[in-house]
Amino acid sequence: MTRRFVHVLAMVSALGAPAMAAAQEATAHSRSIAAALATEGTNTPVTIAGRATVGAGQLQSRGFEVAVQDASGGIRVFSRTLKLPVKEGDSVLATGTIRRYRGDRELLVTSFQIVPGQRRLPPPRDLAIDTAAMARHPGELVRVSGRVTASGHSEGGRWIRLTDARRPASSTVTVWVPANHGAQIDLTSIKAHDSLMIAGIVTSYQDNPDDQVVWQLVPRTMDDVIVMASEPEWPAWLLWLLIGGGAAALGVLALVRLNSRRHLRTLRETDARYRQLLALSPEAVLVHANGKILFTNPAAAEMLGLSNEEALVGRPIDDFADEDTRVALAGQATDDAGGRAPRVRGRLRTAGGGTLDVEIVSSPCVYHDQPAVVVLARDISAQLRYERDLHALALIDELTGLHNRRGFTLFAEQELARARRHGRVPVLVFADLDDLKGINDLHGHASGDTAIRLVASAFKSILREADIVARWSGDEFVALLSDGDQAAARQIDARLASAIASQSQPDLPYHVSVTVGTSTLDPMLALREALERADAELYSRKKYARRGRLSPVTRIDAIREPD
Repeated sequence: MTRRFVHVLAMVSALGAPAMAAAQEATAHSRSIAAALATEGTNTPVTIAGRATVGAGQLQSRGFEVAVQDASGGIRVFSRTLKLPVKEGDSVLATGTIRRYRGDRELLVTSFQIVPGQRRLPPPRDLAIDTAAMARHPGELVRVSGRVTASGHSEGGRWIRLTDARRPASSTVTVWVPANHGAQIDLTSIKAHDSLMIAGIVTSYQDNPDDQVVWQLVPRTMDDVIVMASEPEWPAWLLWLLIGGGAAALGVLALVRLNSRRHLRTLRETDARYRQLLALSPEAVLVHANGKILFTNPAAAEMLGLSNEEALVGRPIDDFADEDTRVALAGQATDDAGGRAPRVRGRLRTAGGGTLDVEIVSSPCVYHDQPAVVVLARDISAQLRYERDLHALALIDELTGLHNRRGFTLFAEQELARARRHGRVPVLVFADLDDLKGINDLHGHASGDTAIRLVASAFKSILREADIVARWSGDEFVALLSDGDQAAARQIDARLASAIASQSQPDLPYHVSVTVGTSTLDPMLALREALERADAELYSRKKYARRGRLSPVTRIDAIREPD
């Protein structure tokens, strides 16, 4: 009896004989994580037992992803459908297949079980910042210490790069916090040359097969990021110099203002004239400095849902702008030639909690002798709705809400291009609604439309958000499975039939069924040729179905490989 088997039996002994037998059977067929990793690329189901080093919802807020570790190593466990409250230190059993996603190996889980018992989190393994060391411990909970040499952010998240001064400069590790990380981890306060101690899960990233592997460390919470030493941002003497210089400037300014009463009177008269002009402007005008609104016109108060402009003055400008729009309000953007400020689209929040789509122009100015920013904003909500309606009319099928032929062709061509870059093999599915003419003839065209919408709804319920599905013609549907999951493609006809049956009304006076044809795509094949192949398979199945050799909805036992 293995040590891991004895450990699991000890934790479930209080549950009685049924739980003991289930754990014994599952653990008897489990492998060590190191042995499971050796099955990569074979699609062989494996079962592993270990401790969860990361709980559900920590590595990403959407989807089920945890990290599991035993004495032989660690691995990330992922599922699109599971929702289990896994905590750090839980003892778990997981069954699935080992696959590689963007350079990182993970267990695509089909079955997951939390074994009751005392939680015990293994301590992080202390590692030197070294590429070879990281490569020996993928998926494990480790801890490193080093100095920050660079930081930044991208669409996918925020990163910092660490190096060890005692090792070659080429030995670095990237600390990565994805945008969909489930914990609030703020790296913005960390500066270059700070000394850090960071714990996290070792992952790797490789966008293309020919790219160099980047080793990453993903922390679980902010407690995993400890600043050991931080260099002062400003020397003390420089701060005193700035304070003294500012005080001297304020003194000079006070003297100038005392001797410039006539000039101030002229400025006030000019200000009054500008206020009169801005009060007549149909565009919203805001002047702000140091995060506070200093001036606004009636159009701005009306746009933001306030009764008058005085209700806006003195309020923080951030109360009315999301994070992306704050950049546009800062007045620092210029066009490519460095001249006039460009018009930027953004969103403003109203006093009532609503949002407005606006077009913004902002520029630096001087207001009451202090630097400020003037902002002109125009409500473009109606314009954007009009643009979205036009776009939807061009790409969306009105009856089903799916893509039409034009929309499918556009997005499918883009997906095929991505598949070529990443080496994926998508699957094309062609489906035909059986006997639509008979439904129309016997029950009317409204019933035919109902049958078409039923098939469309069934398709949407069984496909992922990343998949592309469209109504190709009157009774034909087409879908592109982007990840090339052949197991899912083999079952799509049965899943589609089940979805149609579950969504059909009990009193429906006719039977709705579909015939399905699939084709595994050669990414180098043109989309038109791939559609012709899937269509040919579909009608071949319909021909055999009419001869009584196949039922109208047929389970596909093999996916045709590319020629």
